[in-house]
Amino acid sequence: MAQFDCIVVGAGPAGSTAARELASAGARVLIVDRAEFPRYKACGGGIPLRTEKLLPFPIDSVVEDSVSLLRVAHNGSGAFVRDSGQPFAHMVMREQFDALLLEHARHAGAEFRPGTTVRALDLNGEVAIQADGFEARAQFIVCADGAHSPVGKMAGLGGGIAECAAWEVEVRAPALKQKAYRGTALIELGGRPWGYAWLFPKADVLSIGIVLPREQAGTMKDRVNAYIRSLGLENADVDIARGHKIRFRRGAEPIANEHALLAGDSAGLADEFTQEGISYAVESGRLAARNVLRGLGGGTITGYQRDIDREVMPELKAARLIAFMFYGMLHRAPRPWMFASGHMGYLWDAFFAVQRGESTYAREAARVPLLPGIARRMMERHGS
Repeated sequence: MAQFDCIVVGAGPAGSTAARELASAGARVLIVDRAEFPRYKACGGGIPLRTEKLLPFPIDSVVEDSVSLLRVAHNGSGAFVRDSGQPFAHMVMREQFDALLLEHARHAGAEFRPGTTVRALDLNGEVAIQADGFEARAQFIVCADGAHSPVGKMAGLGGGIAECAAWEVEVRAPALKQKAYRGTALIELGGRPWGYAWLFPKADVLSIGIVLPREQAGTMKDRVNAYIRSLGLENADVDIARGHKIRFRRGAEPIANEHALLAGDSAGLADEFTQEGISYAVESGRLAARNVLRGLGGGTITGYQRDIDREVMPELKAARLIAFMFYGMLHRAPRPWMFASGHMGYLWDAFFAVQRGESTYAREAARVPLLPGIARRMMERHGS
Protein backbone atom coordinates (compact mmCIF):
# COMPACT_ATOMS: atom_id res chain seq x y z
CA MET A 1 0.00 0.00 0.00
CA ALA A 2 1.37 3.44 -0.98
CA GLN A 3 2.55 5.49 2.01
CA PHE A 4 2.63 9.31 2.22
CA ASP A 5 2.94 12.01 4.84
CA CYS A 6 -0.29 13.67 3.72
CA ILE A 7 -3.10 12.86 1.32
CA VAL A 8 -4.90 15.83 -0.24
CA VAL A 9 -8.35 15.12 -1.66
CA GLY A 10 -9.30 17.65 -4.34
CA ALA A 11 -7.03 19.50 -6.76
CA GLY A 12 -8.78 22.86 -6.66
CA PRO A 13 -7.20 26.05 -5.27
CA ALA A 14 -7.22 24.90 -1.64
CA GLY A 15 -5.93 21.39 -2.31
CA SER A 16 -3.24 22.34 -4.80
CA THR A 17 -2.03 25.19 -2.59
CA ALA A 18 -1.76 22.92 0.44
CA ALA A 19 -0.01 20.22 -1.61
CA ARG A 20 2.45 22.68 -3.16
CA GLU A 21 3.49 24.14 0.16
CA LEU A 22 3.79 20.73 1.80
CA ALA A 23 5.83 19.26 -1.05
CA SER A 24 8.04 22.35 -1.16
CA ALA A 25 8.85 21.71 2.51
CA GLY A 26 9.87 18.12 1.72
CA ALA A 27 6.69 16.26 2.67
CA ARG A 28 5.54 13.23 0.69
CA VAL A 29 2.20 14.34 -0.71
CA LEU A 30 -0.46 12.57 -2.74
CA ILE A 31 -3.26 14.55 -4.41
CA VAL A 32 -6.30 12.58 -5.54
CA ASP A 33 -9.23 13.95 -7.50
CA ARG A 34 -12.20 12.16 -8.99
CA ALA A 35 -11.88 14.19 -12.20
CA GLU A 36 -9.39 14.04 -15.03
CA PHE A 37 -7.57 17.36 -15.41
CA PRO A 38 -8.06 19.89 -16.83
CA ARG A 39 -11.75 19.72 -15.97
CA TYR A 40 -14.58 22.25 -16.20
CA LYS A 41 -15.53 23.84 -12.88
CA ALA A 42 -18.84 25.66 -12.47
CA CYS A 43 -17.76 29.07 -11.20
CA GLY A 44 -18.04 32.68 -12.32
CA GLY A 45 -14.25 32.75 -12.52
CA GLY A 46 -13.77 36.17 -10.95
CA ILE A 47 -10.44 36.19 -9.08
CA PRO A 48 -9.93 39.21 -6.79
CA LEU A 49 -6.46 40.68 -7.14
CA ARG A 50 -5.83 39.86 -3.50
CA THR A 51 -5.75 36.18 -4.52
CA GLU A 52 -2.80 36.75 -6.83
CA LYS A 53 -0.88 38.29 -3.94
CA LEU A 54 -1.19 35.03 -2.00
CA LEU A 55 0.56 33.02 -4.72
CA PRO A 56 4.34 32.89 -5.25
CA PHE A 57 3.98 32.73 -9.04
CA PRO A 58 2.21 34.81 -11.70
CA ILE A 59 -1.17 33.82 -13.12
CA ASP A 60 -0.94 35.99 -16.26
CA SER A 61 -0.99 32.93 -18.53
CA VAL A 62 -4.58 32.08 -17.53
CA VAL A 63 -6.06 35.58 -17.18
CA GLU A 64 -8.70 36.13 -19.90
CA ASP A 65 -9.68 39.66 -18.90
CA SER A 66 -9.14 42.09 -16.04
CA VAL A 67 -12.01 44.26 -14.85
CA SER A 68 -11.86 47.79 -13.51
CA LEU A 69 -15.48 48.77 -14.23
CA LEU A 70 -18.42 47.56 -12.13
CA ARG A 71 -21.95 48.04 -13.49
CA VAL A 72 -24.68 47.59 -10.88
CA ALA A 73 -28.43 47.54 -11.50
CA HIS A 74 -31.55 46.51 -9.58
CA ASN A 75 -34.18 44.56 -11.50
CA GLY A 76 -33.19 46.28 -14.72
CA SER A 77 -33.28 49.84 -13.39
CA GLY A 78 -31.23 52.34 -11.42
CA ALA A 79 -28.03 51.23 -13.13
CA PHE A 80 -24.75 52.95 -12.32
CA VAL A 81 -21.12 52.28 -13.17
CA ARG A 82 -18.19 52.64 -10.80
CA ASP A 83 -14.64 52.83 -12.14
CA SER A 84 -11.96 51.49 -9.82
CA GLY A 85 -9.26 53.24 -11.87
CA GLN A 86 -7.26 50.01 -12.03
CA PRO A 87 -8.23 46.32 -12.17
CA PHE A 88 -9.78 44.89 -9.04
CA ALA A 89 -10.32 41.35 -10.35
CA HIS A 90 -9.03 38.98 -13.00
CA MET A 91 -11.32 36.77 -15.04
CA VAL A 92 -10.27 33.16 -15.59
CA MET A 93 -11.70 29.87 -16.75
CA ARG A 94 -11.41 27.65 -13.73
CA GLU A 95 -10.15 24.62 -15.63
CA GLN A 96 -7.10 26.65 -16.68
CA PHE A 97 -6.58 28.39 -13.34
CA ASP A 98 -6.87 25.16 -11.35
CA ALA A 99 -4.58 23.35 -13.79
CA LEU A 100 -1.96 26.06 -13.24
CA LEU A 101 -2.10 25.66 -9.46
CA LEU A 102 -1.92 21.88 -9.82
CA GLU A 103 1.07 22.18 -12.16
CA HIS A 104 2.97 24.11 -9.51
CA ALA A 105 2.06 21.55 -6.85
CA ARG A 106 3.36 18.73 -9.03
CA HIS A 107 6.48 20.68 -9.88
CA ALA A 108 7.12 21.02 -6.14
CA GLY A 109 7.03 17.24 -5.85
CA ALA A 110 3.41 16.32 -5.09
CA GLU A 111 2.16 13.13 -6.72
CA PHE A 112 -1.18 13.41 -8.52
CA ARG A 113 -3.68 10.64 -9.13
CA PRO A 114 -6.69 11.82 -11.21
CA GLY A 115 -9.86 9.85 -11.80
CA THR A 116 -9.77 8.59 -8.22
CA THR A 117 -12.93 8.66 -6.13
CA VAL A 118 -12.39 7.96 -2.44
CA ARG A 119 -14.89 5.28 -1.44
CA ALA A 120 -13.82 4.74 2.16
CA LEU A 121 -11.78 6.58 4.79
CA ASP A 122 -10.27 5.09 7.94
CA LEU A 123 -8.88 7.42 10.63
CA ASN A 124 -8.02 4.69 13.14
CA GLY A 125 -4.48 5.54 14.20
CA GLU A 126 -3.54 6.94 10.79
CA VAL A 127 -5.28 7.88 7.57
CA ALA A 128 -6.17 5.20 5.04
CA ILE A 129 -8.17 5.81 1.87
CA GLN A 130 -9.72 3.26 -0.45
CA ALA A 131 -10.66 3.95 -4.04
CA ASP A 132 -11.50 1.65 -6.93
CA GLY A 133 -8.40 -0.51 -7.23
CA PHE A 134 -6.24 1.83 -5.14
CA GLU A 135 -5.32 2.28 -1.49
CA ALA A 136 -3.00 4.70 0.27
CA ARG A 137 -2.01 5.62 3.81
CA ALA A 138 -0.74 8.81 5.39
CA GLN A 139 -0.42 10.51 8.73
CA PHE A 140 -2.86 13.30 7.77
CA ILE A 141 -5.51 14.12 5.19
CA VAL A 142 -6.60 17.49 3.79
CA CYS A 143 -10.20 17.38 2.56
CA ALA A 144 -10.45 19.97 -0.19
CA ASP A 145 -13.09 18.13 -2.18
CA GLY A 146 -15.57 20.95 -2.74
CA ALA A 147 -18.78 22.18 -1.17
CA HIS A 148 -20.34 18.69 -1.06
CA SER A 149 -17.14 17.32 0.57
CA PRO A 150 -18.00 13.61 0.73
CA VAL A 151 -14.59 12.82 2.23
CA GLY A 152 -15.03 15.58 4.79
CA LYS A 153 -18.27 13.93 5.84
CA MET A 154 -16.44 10.58 6.14
CA ALA A 155 -14.03 12.35 8.49
CA GLY A 156 -16.94 13.60 10.60
CA LEU A 157 -16.27 17.24 9.81
CA GLY A 158 -18.18 20.17 8.32
CA GLY A 159 -21.62 19.48 9.75
CA GLY A 160 -24.03 22.40 10.15
CA ILE A 161 -22.42 24.73 7.62
CA ALA A 162 -24.93 27.02 5.86
CA GLU A 163 -25.21 26.99 2.08
CA CYS A 164 -26.73 28.70 -0.94
CA ALA A 165 -27.25 27.78 -4.60
CA ALA A 166 -25.72 29.05 -7.85
CA TRP A 167 -26.33 28.42 -11.54
CA GLU A 168 -23.84 29.38 -14.23
CA VAL A 169 -23.71 29.25 -18.03
CA GLU A 170 -20.98 29.96 -20.57
CA VAL A 171 -22.45 31.99 -23.44
CA ARG A 172 -20.77 32.53 -26.81
CA ALA A 173 -21.91 36.06 -27.56
CA PRO A 174 -21.58 37.87 -30.91
CA ALA A 175 -18.23 39.64 -31.30
CA LEU A 176 -19.66 43.12 -30.76
CA LYS A 177 -21.43 42.07 -27.56
CA GLN A 178 -18.29 40.32 -26.35
CA LYS A 179 -16.25 43.45 -27.00
CA ALA A 180 -18.81 45.69 -25.27
CA TYR A 181 -18.28 43.92 -21.95
CA ARG A 182 -14.48 43.97 -21.96
CA GLY A 183 -13.08 45.11 -18.62
CA THR A 184 -16.55 45.27 -17.06
CA ALA A 185 -18.31 43.11 -14.48
CA LEU A 186 -22.12 43.33 -14.38
CA ILE A 187 -24.10 42.78 -11.19
CA GLU A 188 -27.90 42.63 -11.31
CA LEU A 189 -29.41 42.89 -7.83
CA GLY A 190 -32.97 41.93 -7.04
CA GLY A 191 -33.03 38.62 -5.19
CA ARG A 192 -35.05 38.45 -1.99
CA PRO A 193 -34.00 38.41 0.76
CA TRP A 194 -30.70 38.59 -1.13
CA GLY A 195 -29.09 37.38 -4.33
CA TYR A 196 -27.81 38.66 -7.63
CA ALA A 197 -27.12 37.74 -11.23
CA TRP A 198 -23.75 38.40 -12.82
CA LEU A 199 -21.93 38.69 -16.12
CA PHE A 200 -18.15 38.22 -16.18
CA PRO A 201 -16.25 38.67 -19.48
CA LYS A 202 -13.82 36.01 -20.71
CA ALA A 203 -11.75 35.73 -23.89
CA ASP A 204 -14.26 33.70 -25.91
CA VAL A 205 -17.37 33.51 -23.72
CA LEU A 206 -19.42 35.47 -21.23
CA SER A 207 -19.89 33.73 -17.89
CA ILE A 208 -23.44 34.49 -16.76
CA GLY A 209 -25.08 33.20 -13.62
CA ILE A 210 -27.01 33.77 -10.45
CA VAL A 211 -26.60 33.08 -6.74
CA LEU A 212 -29.63 32.74 -4.43
CA PRO A 213 -30.67 31.27 -1.09
CA ARG A 214 -30.79 27.47 -1.20
CA GLU A 215 -34.59 27.28 -0.99
CA GLN A 216 -34.84 29.23 -4.26
CA ALA A 217 -32.61 26.85 -6.23
CA GLY A 218 -35.56 25.69 -8.34
CA THR A 219 -35.97 29.19 -9.83
CA MET A 220 -32.36 29.70 -10.89
CA LYS A 221 -32.56 28.45 -14.48
CA ASP A 222 -35.61 30.59 -15.32
CA ARG A 223 -34.02 33.66 -13.72
CA VAL A 224 -30.77 33.23 -15.60
CA ASN A 225 -32.67 32.78 -18.87
CA ALA A 226 -34.60 35.98 -18.15
CA TYR A 227 -31.36 37.82 -17.42
CA ILE A 228 -29.84 36.55 -20.66
CA ARG A 229 -32.90 37.83 -22.56
CA SER A 230 -32.60 41.22 -20.87
CA LEU A 231 -29.03 41.42 -22.20
CA GLY A 232 -30.20 40.64 -25.72
CA LEU A 233 -28.32 37.34 -25.76
CA GLU A 234 -31.23 34.92 -26.03
CA ASN A 235 -30.02 33.66 -29.43
CA ALA A 236 -26.40 33.18 -28.37
CA ASP A 237 -25.01 29.66 -28.11
CA VAL A 238 -24.63 28.23 -24.62
CA ASP A 239 -21.57 26.02 -24.18
CA ILE A 240 -22.16 24.77 -20.64
CA ALA A 241 -24.88 25.22 -18.02
CA ARG A 242 -24.30 23.88 -14.55
CA GLY A 243 -25.37 24.40 -10.96
CA HIS A 244 -23.35 24.23 -7.78
CA LYS A 245 -23.63 25.17 -4.15
CA ILE A 246 -21.63 27.57 -2.00
CA ARG A 247 -21.18 27.05 1.73
CA PHE A 248 -20.74 29.63 4.49
CA ARG A 249 -19.09 28.82 7.80
CA ARG A 250 -20.58 31.22 10.33
CA GLY A 251 -19.57 29.94 13.74
CA ALA A 252 -17.57 27.13 15.31
CA GLU A 253 -18.57 24.32 12.95
CA PRO A 254 -15.89 21.59 13.21
CA ILE A 255 -13.31 21.65 10.42
CA ALA A 256 -10.38 19.77 12.00
CA ASN A 257 -9.62 16.73 14.14
CA GLU A 258 -6.47 14.78 14.97
CA HIS A 259 -5.98 13.40 11.46
CA ALA A 260 -8.14 15.44 9.07
CA LEU A 261 -8.98 19.02 8.22
CA LEU A 262 -11.22 20.82 5.72
CA ALA A 263 -10.00 23.55 3.39
CA GLY A 264 -11.65 25.89 0.89
CA ASP A 265 -15.25 25.18 -0.11
CA SER A 266 -15.26 22.04 2.06
CA ALA A 267 -14.89 24.28 5.11
CA GLY A 268 -17.47 26.81 3.93
CA LEU A 269 -14.92 29.57 3.42
CA ALA A 270 -16.81 31.94 1.12
CA ASP A 271 -17.93 35.45 1.98
CA GLU A 272 -21.61 36.32 2.09
CA PHE A 273 -21.33 39.69 0.38
CA THR A 274 -19.88 38.52 -2.95
CA GLN A 275 -20.06 34.72 -2.44
CA GLU A 276 -16.39 34.62 -3.51
CA GLY A 277 -14.31 31.81 -2.09
CA ILE A 278 -11.16 31.36 -4.17
CA SER A 279 -9.01 33.76 -2.17
CA TYR A 280 -10.09 32.08 1.08
CA ALA A 281 -9.43 28.67 -0.48
CA VAL A 282 -5.84 29.64 -1.25
CA GLU A 283 -5.38 31.12 2.24
CA SER A 284 -6.85 28.03 3.90
CA GLY A 285 -4.55 25.82 1.80
CA ARG A 286 -1.59 27.71 3.19
CA LEU A 287 -2.90 27.34 6.75
CA ALA A 288 -3.57 23.64 6.15
CA ALA A 289 0.02 23.10 5.03
CA ARG A 290 1.34 25.02 8.02
CA ASN A 291 -0.57 22.81 10.43
CA VAL A 292 0.21 19.53 8.69
CA LEU A 293 3.92 20.41 8.82
CA ARG A 294 3.45 21.13 12.51
CA GLY A 295 1.84 17.72 12.91
CA LEU A 296 4.60 15.98 10.98
CA GLY A 297 7.08 17.65 13.32
CA GLY A 298 5.51 15.98 16.33
CA GLY A 299 2.69 18.40 17.07
CA THR A 300 -0.99 18.24 16.10
CA ILE A 301 -3.11 19.68 13.32
CA THR A 302 -6.04 20.62 15.55
CA GLY A 303 -4.69 24.17 15.71
CA TYR A 304 -5.85 24.59 12.11
CA GLN A 305 -9.37 25.45 13.24
CA ARG A 306 -7.96 28.04 15.63
CA ASP A 307 -5.89 29.53 12.81
CA ILE A 308 -8.95 29.74 10.55
CA ASP A 309 -10.96 31.33 13.36
CA ARG A 310 -8.23 33.92 13.90
CA GLU A 311 -7.10 34.67 10.34
CA VAL A 312 -10.11 34.00 8.09
CA MET A 313 -13.32 34.09 10.10
CA PRO A 314 -13.10 37.81 11.04
CA GLU A 315 -13.28 38.58 7.32
CA LEU A 316 -16.21 36.23 6.70
CA LYS A 317 -18.12 37.63 9.66
CA ALA A 318 -17.47 41.22 8.57
CA ALA A 319 -18.58 40.40 5.01
CA ARG A 320 -21.77 38.89 6.40
CA LEU A 321 -22.54 42.05 8.37
CA ILE A 322 -21.89 44.20 5.30
CA ALA A 323 -24.16 41.98 3.20
CA PHE A 324 -26.91 42.19 5.82
CA MET A 325 -26.68 45.98 5.87
CA PHE A 326 -26.49 46.36 2.10
CA TYR A 327 -29.41 44.05 1.28
CA GLY A 328 -31.42 45.33 4.22
CA MET A 329 -31.23 48.88 2.89
CA LEU A 330 -31.97 47.66 -0.62
CA HIS A 331 -35.19 46.00 0.53
CA ARG A 332 -36.37 48.90 2.66
CA ALA A 333 -35.80 51.62 0.08
CA PRO A 334 -34.63 50.19 -3.25
CA ARG A 335 -34.71 53.35 -5.36
CA PRO A 336 -33.17 55.72 -2.78
CA TRP A 337 -30.59 53.11 -1.83
CA MET A 338 -29.57 52.47 -5.45
CA PHE A 339 -29.32 56.22 -6.02
CA ALA A 340 -27.27 56.68 -2.84
CA SER A 341 -25.07 53.68 -3.67
CA GLY A 342 -24.32 55.09 -7.10
CA HIS A 343 -23.14 58.33 -5.55
CA MET A 344 -21.47 56.88 -2.46
CA GLY A 345 -17.84 56.88 -3.54
CA TYR A 346 -16.58 55.59 -0.21
CA LEU A 347 -18.63 52.37 -0.45
CA TRP A 348 -17.16 51.28 -3.76
CA ASP A 349 -13.67 52.61 -3.08
CA ALA A 350 -13.67 50.42 0.03
CA PHE A 351 -14.99 47.45 -1.95
CA PHE A 352 -12.29 47.83 -4.61
CA ALA A 353 -9.60 48.20 -1.95
CA VAL A 354 -10.70 44.93 -0.34
CA GLN A 355 -10.71 43.10 -3.68
CA ARG A 356 -7.21 44.37 -4.48
CA GLY A 357 -5.91 43.31 -1.07
CA GLU A 358 -5.27 46.88 0.07
CA SER A 359 -7.82 46.64 2.88
CA THR A 360 -10.13 44.08 4.51
CA TYR A 361 -13.85 43.78 5.15
CA ALA A 362 -13.15 43.84 8.88
CA ARG A 363 -11.13 47.05 8.61
CA GLU A 364 -13.75 48.79 6.47
CA ALA A 365 -16.61 47.74 8.75
CA ALA A 366 -14.68 49.03 11.77
CA ARG A 367 -14.55 52.50 10.20
CA VAL A 368 -18.31 52.84 10.69
CA PRO A 369 -18.84 50.91 13.95
CA LEU A 370 -22.38 52.15 14.56
CA LEU A 371 -23.90 50.44 11.50
CA PRO A 372 -22.28 47.01 12.06
CA GLY A 373 -23.45 47.12 15.67
CA ILE A 374 -27.03 47.80 14.58
CA ALA A 375 -26.81 45.10 11.91
CA ARG A 376 -25.46 42.57 14.40
CA ARG A 377 -28.34 43.19 16.82
CA MET A 378 -30.86 42.92 13.96
CA MET A 379 -29.32 39.63 12.84
CA GLU A 380 -29.57 38.30 16.38
CA ARG A 381 -33.26 39.30 16.57
CA HIS A 382 -33.96 37.57 13.26
CA GLY A 383 -31.95 34.48 14.28
CA SER A 384 -29.72 34.94 11.24
